[in-house]
Amino acid sequence: MDNAGYSKWGGGSQDLPGGHWGRWEHCKQRFFFLALVLLVATILWAFILSILLSKASEQTAVLGALKEEVGACNSCCLGTKAKLQTTLTELGETQAKVLQQESALKELQERVTQGLAEAGRDRENVRTELFRVLEGIKFQNGSCEPCPKSWLTFQGSCYFFSEPPSSWEASLRLCANLSAHLVIIGGLEEQGFLSLHTRGLGYWLGLRAVRHSGKVQSYKWIDGVPLSFSHWNTGEPNDSRKQEDCVMMLHSGLWNDAQCSSKMDGCICEKRRSC
Repeated sequence: MDNAGYSKWGGGSQDLPGGHWGRWEHCKQRFFFLALVLLVATILWAFILSILLSKASEQTAVLGALKEEVGACNSCCLGTKAKLQTTLTELGETQAKVLQQESALKELQERVTQGLAEAGRDRENVRTELFRVLEGIKFQNGSCEPCPKSWLTFQGSCYFFSEPPSSWEASLRLCANLSAHLVIIGGLEEQGFLSLHTRGLGYWLGLRAVRHSGKVQSYKWIDGVPLSFSHWNTGEPNDSRKQEDCVMMLHSGLWNDAQCSSKMDGCICEKRRSC
């Protein structure tokens, strides 16, 4: 068998012209082709890599710019936040000052109102004392108007005991329609006079509770003067069910707090005599 044409590269026997020299030329051509392919592949990879690096560089630049913008925005936001916090603090301080001034103004208003009411009460007390001295003389010469029929007279005032039961508000309106007001009891003498004329009923007085945060803090007469003289029944006032804001006089003359909407009691109206 003739093995002269056997080729290691082809995996079989071939008859190549020129013998060994022909085989060498053939191998050179194959090496050249492989080198050319490798070179082309390398160039392509280098080109692709350069493109990728260029893109990566651009992305890095963009990310850097974005990072700078984010940093600037963050700095701006921090500054704005600090300003807002400062403004909020100043607003809170201003609000606290306004509330403090409002509270002081309200307290001053209450003091002025109370002072005016007390001044009015003092004027009435002075008038009462003067009336005691002059009442006899003026009564003799008819200079004082008598109290209306079925009204009682005591120390210059006229009193009307209304017996039909009604609420405190309705009694207030009733007295106003009679050019009078719900009775204001200034002391023990007036209390004793009223107690003598009760007829087994209860009578509304011109006294109401001052309530704050659901609790009774004090009592005031309808002319705004705080309660000084009182004649409470035993255990009163008890503000039963936290709803007893009005005051009435029992048939015994003692006082009791009751619901203003209650319609179980009459009322006592009072007005000054005109002289």
